[in-house]
Amino acid sequence: MITKFRNLMGALQPRIPRSLLSGDGWERLLGRVGNLPESIAANLCGFELKLDDPAPAADFSVAVTPGPVARHFLSNSNVATNSFEGWLATYLGNWSKPDDWIMLAYDIIDVPEGQQVLPTVYLRNEVASMTDETALHLNQLSQTLGGILGETGNYEKRALARIFAALPPTAKVVFAAATPQRMPRSVRLVVSALAMPQLEQFLTRLEWPGSIPTIMHMLSEMRQVSERFMIACDVNEHGILPRLGFEMYPTTAPAINDYDLLSTWLTTKRTDWCRLIDHLVDMNLCLREKSEGLLSWPKSMNVYGKAGAYRLYMGINHVKLVLDGERLRAKAYVGMKCQRFIDPN
Repeated sequence: MITKFRNLMGALQPRIPRSLLSGDGWERLLGRVGNLPESIAANLCGFELKLDDPAPAADFSVAVTPGPVARHFLSNSNVATNSFEGWLATYLGNWSKPDDWIMLAYDIIDVPEGQQVLPTVYLRNEVASMTDETALHLNQLSQTLGGILGETGNYEKRALARIFAALPPTAKVVFAAATPQRMPRSVRLVVSALAMPQLEQFLTRLEWPGSIPTIMHMLSEMRQVSERFMIACDVNEHGILPRLGFEMYPTTAPAINDYDLLSTWLTTKRTDWCRLIDHLVDMNLCLREKSEGLLSWPKSMNVYGKAGAYRLYMGINHVKLVLDGERLRAKAYVGMKCQRFIDPN
């Protein structure tokens, strides 16, 4: 019998800071993802936290790789092929490499209670800039993103072409994502290696409708505690949408390549994050109780419960500053990995 994620979370609950996830937020998270198999925690589980909101609640994400987690989603292969579940089963069934990877991100906090929305699907992107040699890859990427939505991908192709044409030579799109059920229809991209002058030119070329000086000021204010960032944006065939996110990493974080930044939660310690998080508190972007919970999140320990013994790793991956119109908010993305010493499944 396969143990469910909700059972594992019950054993881990004493290790989860209550200021970050508890009460109704805990129940809603388990109501959305609690029936996934326990094995998802042996990959990477992510929790997205609003730092200016006193409610202890989180959105959730899981990395899907070849193995038990992929097999769980492959078990849906008998559903309609034009459904999201059917697309996912078909896509995973075509995997052939041990390093194949996608991430599923589940919105929970802002979804009306009693409702569910399909997860956002993040794909790795291996293309750095728009050249003749990349055209075939972009066709394939856009078809995959469109397929997630049950479409051909022509719309996504036009959106991707616009972004890649605006990228400076040194920048690259690290991740691309489709967001089912979100409107307006768009592609989510995470772009790295943009220096501040290049960022200003990039946003200008895309005719971003917000205040570029506001962005430059915000990043300048963060420079003492975070010199490295990636920009997350939603784009469509007409250009870039108003909301922007900046994934910030502490200045003391080890120098690793952009694709490995998803493992920052494993390569940093609590002390690496103190100055950055304290700075967010000083900027009134993070509540004191959230900062205390966040800094108590990182740990590495053995956990013993009724279902067995586990090795638990928890850490902070990045902070995201989100500018939406005139409002600036901060979120934290924390990671967790928990694996049985002996896996019965």
